Amino acid sequence: MSIDWLSAYLIYALFTVAGTVGLAQLLHLQMGLAGIGNFGIVGFFGLGMYAWGVFQVRIPWPDALGDWGSFFLSLVMAVIVSGLAGLLIGWVIADLEGDGVLVGTLGFATIMYSLALSEKRWTGGAEGMAVPDPLRTFNWGVKPMSLFWLGVMILLVVGITYYVARVHRSPYGRLLIAVGQNEPLARSLGKPTFRTKLILFALGSAGMGLVGAVFGVMNHFIRPTEIGIEVTLAAMVGLVMGGSARVWGAIVGVLLTAGLFDIVVQIYLPLPDSWYQITLPVVREIVFGAMLILVLLWRPLGVLGDMRRDKLVERLGSG
Repeated sequence: MSIDWLSAYLIYALFTVAGTVGLAQLLHLQMGLAGIGNFGIVGFFGLGMYAWGVFQVRIPWPDALGDWGSFFLSLVMAVIVSGLAGLLIGWVIADLEGDGVLVGTLGFATIMYSLALSEKRWTGGAEGMAVPDPLRTFNWGVKPMSLFWLGVMILLVVGITYYVARVHRSPYGRLLIAVGQNEPLARSLGKPTFRTKLILFALGSAGMGLVGAVFGVMNHFIRPTEIGIEVTLAAMVGLVMGGSARVWGAIVGVLLTAGLFDIVVQIYLPLPDSWYQITLPVVREIVFGAMLILVLLWRPLGVLGDMRRDKLVERLGSG
């Protein structure tokens, strides 16, 4: 079947939207349920991307592993490194108030960006570094390889969404809701609130690192420009737009924001070619920021609103 009708940009736009949904779903667990306002999404995303690239390119793996063996080991190491970073940052911010959590996570993202720029020996600095695609062993064309990684990202996001839905239907989900709604009360009832938040933050960070690593594979080249604040903004605006407490909130919100702008506006609207390099990225951030303000002012619970807690608790109790 011919895939000539699919443009390379459309494939990448779909890939980006899918990845943003995955990040927003992980943020949903942290912020929507447990009340952890993680503004450092791009830090863990970027750490996973760069960790995969460093392990893939800079570490001399044994030849016996082959391309795929070193690829999967590098991927596993990227997830572990991101999870350990989340464990450390989570330990620092777990007992802070909301503003402290936002500042702490934003600080981590800033540190990650600075390291990507300064550690030229490992990251390539501002010039970045090229990373290999294990699919090159099959001698596929560029477009089939891009479609393959789009499929991988979609499967990853489906897996994350399935896990999120399972959490909503589990006693663990009820614990997260209790921590997010009234942590002192949950602690007074003997619930391990600190440990719960710490483990959740570490697992969410590992997932964000995995999404970032797959982005690195798709891009074939890793630069600091890939880990700008727009990654965090797209995930957060999408989640808040759809409804931070709902399973489908991340999906609906990201489709209404990044989906509409990155696909409909940038591909199908007749815009001047000169806009695509500088103007549109700036307009995108302005629009996303304005949408976030408007949603918080006029519909703070998002398009889908709050979760139906009465039915959720009843379902959890019967399970």
